[in-house]
Amino acid sequence: MKRHSIGKTFTKLKGLNKADPDAIIPETPKLIEDFIESLNSQGAIINKVKYAIFQTKNGLKYPGLIATETIQPNDNLVILPRETLLTTKQAFESPLKPMFLEFPQFFSPKFMPKWQYHIILSFLLYEYQKGTESKWHLLINNFPKDIDYAVFWKREDLELLQDQRMVKHAIEKYRYLIATFQTLQYITSKYPDLFKPGIVTLDNIIWIYTSIVTRCFGGQGLKYVTMVPFCELFNHENADVCYDLQQNDGRTKYNYEFMTQKVIKGEKDDDELSVSSFDNSLCSEDDISDSEFVTSDYHEYQEFNFDEYHEKSIKNFTNNQNQMFEKLKLYNEDQESFNRKIKELQEFQLKLRKELNIKLNIQKDVFQLAINSKAMLFQNLDFGDNFSILFLGQIFHILDQSIKMYFQEELSSFKAREIFAKIEQICSCYLDNWYTFNNVVKKNPVQQKVNSFSQKIVKRPSKVIPTVESFLKMPVDRSFNYYQNVWENENFKNLLMRTRDYFEKGSQVYFCYSQLSNRMMILKYGMALEYNKFNSAFLRIEYLKYLQKKEAIWIVHRFKLDKFKRFKLKFIKPPYELIIFCKLVYWDLNIHTVETIFQIQDLKLEKKALNLALEIMDEENSKFTEKIEDLEQQLKDKSLGYHEYFAIVYRLERLRIYRYNINLINIMIIAIDKIINEVPFEQAIEKTEFDFDFYLTNRHTLKKYFDELRCALYQSK
Repeated sequence: MKRHSIGKTFTKLKGLNKADPDAIIPETPKLIEDFIESLNSQGAIINKVKYAIFQTKNGLKYPGLIATETIQPNDNLVILPRETLLTTKQAFESPLKPMFLEFPQFFSPKFMPKWQYHIILSFLLYEYQKGTESKWHLLINNFPKDIDYAVFWKREDLELLQDQRMVKHAIEKYRYLIATFQTLQYITSKYPDLFKPGIVTLDNIIWIYTSIVTRCFGGQGLKYVTMVPFCELFNHENADVCYDLQQNDGRTKYNYEFMTQKVIKGEKDDDELSVSSFDNSLCSEDDISDSEFVTSDYHEYQEFNFDEYHEKSIKNFTNNQNQMFEKLKLYNEDQESFNRKIKELQEFQLKLRKELNIKLNIQKDVFQLAINSKAMLFQNLDFGDNFSILFLGQIFHILDQSIKMYFQEELSSFKAREIFAKIEQICSCYLDNWYTFNNVVKKNPVQQKVNSFSQKIVKRPSKVIPTVESFLKMPVDRSFNYYQNVWENENFKNLLMRTRDYFEKGSQVYFCYSQLSNRMMILKYGMALEYNKFNSAFLRIEYLKYLQKKEAIWIVHRFKLDKFKRFKLKFIKPPYELIIFCKLVYWDLNIHTVETIFQIQDLKLEKKALNLALEIMDEENSKFTEKIEDLEQQLKDKSLGYHEYFAIVYRLERLRIYRYNINLINIMIIAIDKIINEVPFEQAIEKTEFDFDFYLTNRHTLKKYFDELRCALYQSK
């Protein structure tokens, strides 16, 4: 089945690895030719690839690398000695080191997440002013001058994306770049002996900084941001080309079997790159934040306050005591009789107070059991996630109703304890399933999730417009070494560009920069990919209308949670989070088990959830005014410029993801319907009207879901 994955299907649709009849092989530009000769003289080897010009569907031209002969799996396309690479550590150990030490606020990891970019940017500007005397002049002068990614697009071009959050994010990144320029200009002005006038300009900053961002390597064995010469000519695609580090003894991280097993054995899932290239990407920003938080208060629910209840009980008891004494004084009795009654009353009230204290302590213990269940969830669950608020609403409702009944003496202490113990077990079960879902299904281990509980404690990162002052305002302790334990030695011999893919002679040879969505492709490179298997789109739901319990609505307002739930739609798997959300809309704690939330157990509940998911997706999809077929035709329009062309690709792929996920849900509904009507499993998952030409691919994508469905049917029998 793996050979029918979405990745394989898209590769076939795009004709990747096949000869490109429209490719042009011109004379290699002199700057690149000189660079290659310089690298060869330092021991570099470039195999089977050559500079070429390629074209988009409407004839727009762009440079890349073409296969000059057949490329086999495990071929080394480029071999670069370590000495030809430029790293942050080399830049730090340069004549600029005193400047880096003087301004750790801008250049140290203790203050600045992008500290490596700032160091290497300063170094490249410093080397650029040397001209041909610089060791790195060919590397620098081969940086393209026509930088053109979304951060620098005009507002009207950004609007072509029809994505306001993207527009906002691009503007924010541009502000950061301007602040970086102003800060570096201020710092370098303190070192006139190091930087000539007219070097630290906005044009130069944009040119070099964007070259770093779009061309640097990192991770996968490399300890620092690294500039890798020549390899920036590889264009991005979902190709199985990676880089590897060769040690002095000839060993590499990826052995021969690993580099060839996909072709020979077919064991690798094509939807996961053989080399986890997302590890090469520093600070991935694929999840663009577009949070809008609830700021109003909610007054239709009040959480039970035991301290207030305790204080009120004591006060009422004291008032009753005082009233009894006052009544006793009204009787006209002799002193001896009065004293005797006072003593009896005091003894009686002492007994009542002891009984009250015992009762309050028992009540406190019972109340604490309810609080423990809440605390378990508060301490272990990110209840700002995409669906847990629905579960919390039911749990809090039962806890609060039980507390109310207990304190109104409609429930015994024994029965209340029994209820709270059961709720604690349910919460524990939910947490176990929740962790498993995040770790196994989402492949997003919650213990590694940054700022996991930020919404709960209302400590969201505040957005500050970057300025020179905001960068440099942090106090510096001059006795502290801000670069201690930062630097490590790199001891590999060569960096290798290797492939697990087969490329025909005459085909464009790609490198997968990272598992990037088109959102990040546009923001970082100014282009988007058709049939990008790692692309994603977001479905935003105003979920408050689905909250049936006042307790859930109160939690949203009390902790200022997001107004929207944001579900990521992908090509490589169904929208499991959305399905769980829809299950929880209909899930009833008194009827269903916790397992039915995360697993297929109740087919009727499953069908209701899928129908709701389809309804939500259809409604959102109807808001798009364009059609896939029309956008496909527009891509052939020769009058389009680069911005228009890639904006159309961006919009087109968003629509394709929606259509693909809608089709998947329709297929799931049909299968569930047939099984409810006792159709045999294998017949229930046969081809449907929503499969079109993707039947085998769809069954590959739905394999996990259908395997779980089959298992549920087996267990029910």
